[in-house]
Parts: sequence; C-alpha cells; structure tokens
Amino acid sequence: MKKLALLFAIITLTFTQGAYAQTKPKAPKKLRFGIYAPNTAFASNSARWSYIKGVANYVQGLLKIPCSGRAFSSGGSFSGSLGGLDFALVDPIFMAMHRGSFTVLATSTYGGGSRAPWGLYAKGGGTFSSLKGKTLVLARAGGAEVSVAEGLLSGEVKVRKYFGSVKIVPDLASAVQTVINGGAHATFAPMKMASGLTLVFATSSMPNASFALVNRKLPKDIVSKVRGAVQALGGGALGGMGGAAAGGVPMGRIKATFLSAYPPILRFQFRGFLKPFKGTYNKSPLISNYYKQ
Repeated sequence: MKKLALLFAIITLTFTQGAYAQTKPKAPKKLRFGIYAPNTAFASNSARWSYIKGVANYVQGLLKIPCSGRAFSSGGSFSGSLGGLDFALVDPIFMAMHRGSFTVLATSTYGGGSRAPWGLYAKGGGTFSSLKGKTLVLARAGGAEVSVAEGLLSGEVKVRKYFGSVKIVPDLASAVQTVINGGAHATFAPMKMASGLTLVFATSSMPNASFALVNRKLPKDIVSKVRGAVQALGGGALGGMGGAAAGGVPMGRIKATFLSAYPPILRFQFRGFLKPFKGTYNKSPLISNYYKQ
C-alpha cells in the first residue's frame, strides 16, 4: 500500500511539473515599445518617438531580442494599439483614466521627484483676476483637459465660465509656445518647463510620466531586465527614471489616483460633509474611496 501511495505521489508530481512547464511563459521573439505622453516635457511627438526608439535599441542590444518603438499622437490610436504593445511610457493623465491597462514599473523624476511642481503661467505676468475672460490654452488630455485644469485650481473655478475661451493643443510644449507667441494668455505647465513665461501662482503638483508593463503575459525575468534597462537609460527629456510611484491627478473636485500595484487599484479622493461642518471647502474632510479591479 505504501509503495502504491509513493508511486501515486511521484506520478502526481511529474504531472504537476509538466503542467507548470506548459504554462510557463515563453521568451518573446520580439518586444514592442510605445509612448503616449503629451503632458510631459518632450518638445514634440518626434522627440517622443526618438526617445522610445532609443529605448527599443538599448533593450535590443542588452537582451538580444528584436525590439521596435512607436510614438502615438492621440489617445484613441494609443488605446487601440495596446494589444500590440508590451511596454509603454505613459502620460500621467492617460494612466489615471485607464488604470486597468498598465502596471507601473518606473516613474520619471522630472523636476526632482516622482511628482513635478506645476503652475499657471502667463506672458508678462499679471494676476489671476486679470486673466478673467482671456484665452486659456491646454495640452490634450483625452477629453479631460478642462477637468484637469479645474483640479489644478482646487475645484474652485469653472474654467469655461471664468476664461473667455479654451484652446486645446497637441502637447505641453505647444501650449507653452502658444502663450509665448501670443496665441493665448495663459496655460498650466510644470515649473521647469515654463521658461519665457511668468508664474501667476503655483498649483497642485502632478505625477510624472511612468514606464509601464502592458503585456502581463511576459516572463518575469524579461520584465525585470527591461525595467532595469529603462532605469539605467533614464527618461531623456524627462530626466532620470526612478522606482514605480503612485500618482494622483487632480480632476475637478475629484482626484483620480493610480497606484503601482497589481491588480490595479484606483483611489478617488473628494471633500465631503459627513456631518454639519463650518469652514471653507478646502478645510472640509477629505474622504478616500478605493476601487479594485
């Protein structure tokens, strides 16, 4: 009976090991890299393409696996191509809005940390009151442009009512240049990027772009090597690449937060009144809710 039990155990172990071997991810024949990051310090989509192409070439030389890089100029085309990507450098706003599609591996340290100080900037200075009825220009953010602007203003201002008009341009570099050229009166931008403009006032900080895993079927050792390569290479115009970091993107009176966890978790923070409260909106209780996919 003992011999029979031992034989059964050996057979079971053999089948278990065989099943694991069959399900273990195979080494990829090719790695595909993408970038969609309009709300970052890259000067143009060509600069973004050059960066991701450089990443692909660097990883290819390191891992001896053919790699390709592709830059996307719109959120729609990027979303539609996620099934054909393995890794991507992703805009913080897009990341927060599409939390389930990515696992953050590394975060840019542009501005000195995982978040960059932002501000409202105008040409020649002025005050916020002097901008009432004027033109505000914003970088494209997948339809969330006004919501993000209102979040940067702590949810206290209705942007389309306060400003005379709102222009949407392809990226942050275009927004800054539009104000410099006189095509608009003000824009929101990272402080480090607003050379040539005058700070009206500092706003909330924003998370930096993150390098993320898209294809979760890749072997862990490949993912680890790619993450190490990207951190060693850095973020080009975005500075260095640090560890994965959580990021909160202010939107209206709601702050959408992506956390570097798997499965992805989204935290919504909002101010609410659970009981009678005397004081200003900014001093009201801050409530956190979590959505786990």
